Amino acid sequence: MNLAKLNKKLEIFWWWMAAISLILVVVLCFMDGFDKWAFYFLAPAVAALLAVVRRFLAKKLEKSEAIRDQNAKK
Repeated sequence: MNLAKLNKKLEIFWWWMAAISLILVVVLCFMDGFDKWAFYFLAPAVAALLAVVRRFLAKKLEKSEAIRDQNAKK
């Protein structure tokens, strides 16, 4: 499997995890009270942060591979 494809799939995975966990925490906050579940809002925040970091590193990898390919042609 190509590393770029793996990065894209993992980025999508983290965005889905952020969305699902946010929905779950919001529903549980309404059911049991905000005080009990407020701490769990960190889970979707961490998942979204991991998706953003994955995107940043994927773009950095693309630039690195382009430079490597350019240098290989010389």
